[in-house]
Amino acid sequence: MNKPKVLMLGWEYPPMVNGGLGIACYGLSQALASKTELSFIVPKSAAAPKNIHLIGLNEKQHTHHEAANESVAYSKLIKNYPLDVALDPYQQLTPEEQQTKKIVVKKKKSVSKTKSATTSSSQKTDTSFSFDIKELYGNDLLKNTTLYTELAIAEARDLDFDVIHCHDWMTIPAGIELKKRTGKPLIVQIHSLEYDRSGPESNGLIFQIEKWGMEEADYVVPVSNYTGRIAFSRYGVNPKKLFTIRNGREDIHPYKKEKPFKEPLVVFVGRMTQQKAPLQFIEIAQRVLKKKPNTRFVMAGTGNLLPDTVESGAHYKTGDRIHFTGQLNRGQLFDLMAMADVYCMPSMSEPFGLTALEAVQFKVPCVISAQSGMYELLKGALFADHWNTGAFAEHIVALLSNQKLRAKCVTQATKDIEESTWEHAADRAMTLYDKILH
Repeated sequence: MNKPKVLMLGWEYPPMVNGGLGIACYGLSQALASKTELSFIVPKSAAAPKNIHLIGLNEKQHTHHEAANESVAYSKLIKNYPLDVALDPYQQLTPEEQQTKKIVVKKKKSVSKTKSATTSSSQKTDTSFSFDIKELYGNDLLKNTTLYTELAIAEARDLDFDVIHCHDWMTIPAGIELKKRTGKPLIVQIHSLEYDRSGPESNGLIFQIEKWGMEEADYVVPVSNYTGRIAFSRYGVNPKKLFTIRNGREDIHPYKKEKPFKEPLVVFVGRMTQQKAPLQFIEIAQRVLKKKPNTRFVMAGTGNLLPDTVESGAHYKTGDRIHFTGQLNRGQLFDLMAMADVYCMPSMSEPFGLTALEAVQFKVPCVISAQSGMYELLKGALFADHWNTGAFAEHIVALLSNQKLRAKCVTQATKDIEESTWEHAADRAMTLYDKILH
């Protein structure tokens, strides 16, 4: 049987990684490499993986042009949402940041006029430029998303593919446009939703792009049934279009690292944003300290709520109990997991939770929000509703006090993740490709 030819559209790929999106795209694409003919277009690349045609748009010179009589799907994005602000797919906008500005493509090098015999009457060449994207996210995200769409379409003209598989909202306009131009089926894989980041009231720019993409897609691929239910209930996605593909785990060789102190250590890892609930973690820590006053806590990550979180900890006079590390690289994160006694993830809404898989591999018992993809996977974790800080604290105290409970949770959780491999995720993707193409 011929291998399906897959065109993937992504925003992150190692070593250009901001969060779980890049790790997931890498793991899935690597597992699919031997099963498909895979081309992967990303804004920025610095690697040449085996068996994957990885196209980094930053590595090429491009000609910016506009077609006079050609209707394009992504014009909807430009027309309706002319923003140039600090958009972050993992962090909601604050009202002060939502100011509109006109999108401008800066001219870097003028192009000499071509002969009339070789110039199409329907196309006007404007500028020559390189897609020199300095940051994957930030003030220019929407402009970069618009340029990515245009350039991905141009690159795809020379590619042969059977199906389009795009990841998260930044690639949705390109995926829709390619579907309209080629007639190829479109898969939209959802790693995180604006609902997760901004809550039930979300209905702004990113929410609308996500909804548009899921409406146009032939199949929507959530990373958990939890996210699938949100796609159905909040975005109105036809449940027949939903096809869950859970993330796999990175193969980690666990180890233990001696702590610089003797007290038990409870760890929080994540962006300091509303979604990850760092302020709730501070409250959980206060409750734990009332029963286990010698416990220490480490919060790893950065984000817009970091100042408030530090201030909250200071308010409770826990400066010697709660430590803030800022952003950690993979090696530093693994060292932290190697020292941890309990991992806590109190997220308000968590599509999956890759860091929980890492904690399990380091034999660290987990206390996790019931509003997460982990709720349907880890029988060996202890769960509480994200708002119930008292229940979180009770679970943590129980794990710190009861060695039998700790051992039971670790043993069960280790069994739970046996099938959480990227190979298994790739097999699910292949099932979906076969379903679409045959």
